[in-house]
Amino acid sequence: MRFLIYRWQAYNQTALEDALIQLGHEIDIFTCDIDNPEEDFNFESKLFLYLSENFYDAVISINYFPVIAKSCDKAGCKYISWTCDSPMLTLYTKSVFLSCNYIFVFDKMVFYEFKARGVKNLWYLPLAADTMRNDLILEDISDEDSCYDADVSFVGSLYEKNRYDEMVNMPDYIRGYFDALMNVQMEIYGDNFLERMITDEIEEQLDGRAVTISGNEFIGTPSLIVANTTLGMKLAALERKKILKMVSGKFTNTKVYTKSDTSDIPLLKNMGSVDYIYEMPKVFKKSKINLNITLRNIKSGIPLRIWDILSCGGFVLTNFQPELLDYFKQGEHLVWYESHFDMMNKISYYLEHNDERERIAQAGYQLVKDKHTVKQRVSELLGYLGG
Repeated sequence: MRFLIYRWQAYNQTALEDALIQLGHEIDIFTCDIDNPEEDFNFESKLFLYLSENFYDAVISINYFPVIAKSCDKAGCKYISWTCDSPMLTLYTKSVFLSCNYIFVFDKMVFYEFKARGVKNLWYLPLAADTMRNDLILEDISDEDSCYDADVSFVGSLYEKNRYDEMVNMPDYIRGYFDALMNVQMEIYGDNFLERMITDEIEEQLDGRAVTISGNEFIGTPSLIVANTTLGMKLAALERKKILKMVSGKFTNTKVYTKSDTSDIPLLKNMGSVDYIYEMPKVFKKSKINLNITLRNIKSGIPLRIWDILSCGGFVLTNFQPELLDYFKQGEHLVWYESHFDMMNKISYYLEHNDERERIAQAGYQLVKDKHTVKQRVSELLGYLGG
């Protein structure tokens, strides 16, 4: 089959393209900046013209873009999207009902929500790992890579710049309510309730809408926007800094790989950002314990970071997510914690039990390599097209 790939700066972009080629398909690449993912006349015109002049079985992108869906619908071409972020606010537009769409979401709760809305061409498809690429990268690991050694490490943003802190005109009573909500949510895993606690009246008190949605295309709610673009990022900042302060305060060789400012966590070793393809696998392999701290915007799904760590033979210690139960066994493939107290105890335990930790990391790697590669996921995805 012949596919046109919309290429942008998605972490798993290369893995998707490689998988299609490995499966024997032909791909072309389309690159063009999108100014507004819901409505961009210049982009839509360019893509429609390109599709009119060339034949493709489908256009494929990581994440969902309404402007691509509308262009494909006009050109009579199928559009395949596979989300890696959740929830995708761009899914909450009228374009999601277009018949050209083949939408794959990695968060099962989002899948159920859109099925209930009547979206027909939508499937649940978890994310996956590129073990083949990471195996090649890790073949060259050497003593010179000792700089990546760590007892505990975390790779990711700390979101210290977020809309919540920028909203200086927020009424004090609403800020107090939101602060209390986030503090409670921070201590609870398995149920993300922020959206349910935000009323239209509260949202109207804020200094403008939390995100711009074009015209009357948006089919979501104000609470969805506030919970995921305003509170979600602020909660991530609070939670990640709290955890890293706790961990670095007890375990001296704790490293974070981020562009974020960590000057307020003096015992934490900030190593700066790392290249996703060439450096990050070494971080995951050389760290005794790799933390995953899932964005609360991901309701039940397994984030890409977990698949990436496992695919490098790294040991994963993660917050609990409901879908972990569908794919992994606790203490056999990875380890999850249910509270910050539980997390600290498990870090202590697995730093002291090297053989058990390494056995779990190896079992997790083997499971992912056998059953959860990007190539396997893409093959499953194409099965819905008869490809």
